[in-house]
Order: sequence, then structure tokens, then C-alpha cells
Amino acid sequence: MNDKIEHLTKVELLDQIRSERGRLEETLARLTHPQMLLPGVDGEWSVKDALAHISAWERRMISWVGSHLHCEEPAIPLPWDVERMNAETYGQVKDKPLAEVLEEFRHSYWDTLALAESLNEEQLQTVYTDTWPMGPLWLGVAANTNFHYKEHRTDIQKWLETQPRVPSGNRDYHETGTLICPPTLCLPWPAR
Repeated sequence: MNDKIEHLTKVELLDQIRSERGRLEETLARLTHPQMLLPGVDGEWSVKDALAHISAWERRMISWVGSHLHCEEPAIPLPWDVERMNAETYGQVKDKPLAEVLEEFRHSYWDTLALAESLNEEQLQTVYTDTWPMGPLWLGVAANTNFHYKEHRTDIQKWLETQPRVPSGNRDYHETGTLICPPTLCLPWPAR
């Protein structure tokens, strides 16, 4: 997942978070909203489900890091079972509307980036041996941001290669008159 990175400074971490998120956003910009609902990106997951999954892990990480910063023990579920946690998250988000998932995907990123920017170098390099299962704090942040974005971007790109191409001039419209477009660019559009 982390390509064997053994150390990241705050500057390197922030750069990687922003660049991997940008690459993920570029991949998402190639999709229509209906495509985001199709299963098969990662098992039964759709792109929507993968985005909700990313947001959920960002929120967990924000909570855990916040606990550390307040000298509290984080509410990390034990035993540590990522597959169980992912299945529980999927059960909670699979029926959420795409618009709600995209909104949370944006908000959780901005909150995550703000947290990463607020951490100092000493905090990022600290290893919380009793309460943090990921090693130094920067590794837990990276695992839930840049490493995670890259992992799911790669899954989405592989899945996208198996999908029929939608010509860029052939976008569909939602009945509300909103252009079905990349998640970062949805603008009101006149009805046809």
C-alpha cells in the first residue's frame, strides 16, 4: 500500500496528500454520475461505495488523531480487523444517495487536510506504541489519505478500462436540469 516509504516529513506528506487526491479527482472527472453507481470497482462496490469508504476512513483517522492530540486513548476498535470495519462501513453507506456521498467525500478531505496541516513535525514523527497500530503518526495519516487515494484510484482506473466509453459531448442530464458531470464541477444547467 505504501510503496515501502519509511519516512515522510510534514512537507512531503502534505505534498503527497494533495497530489494523490488530485490524481483521484482527475480519474473521477472521467466518470458520469450513473457510472459511479455501477458495481464491480472492488468486488460489489461501486465508485460511490469506494468514495464513501475513503471518507469513513478519513473520519476515523481524524477522530483517532484528535484523541492523541488531547492525550486521550482513541476509540480504535479492537481487535483490529480492517475487513470487518470495511464491511460495517459498506453496510452503513451502500444505500446513501450519490450526492450525499460526494458531499461528504469533499468535506472529509478538507477536514483531513486541515488536520494534517495543523500537525507539527514532532507530532507526525511520534510513535504511540500503546494506542496507534500504524507506527508513527504520519504513517497513519498517509495510510488514510495519499496511500488510500492511490489504492482506490488504481482500482477505479482498472475498472474504468472495462467500461464502455462515454463521448465527452454525450453527457446525460438529470431531470432537475443539472448536468451529470464530474463531482467537482456540477453546475446548474438549463433543461433541454
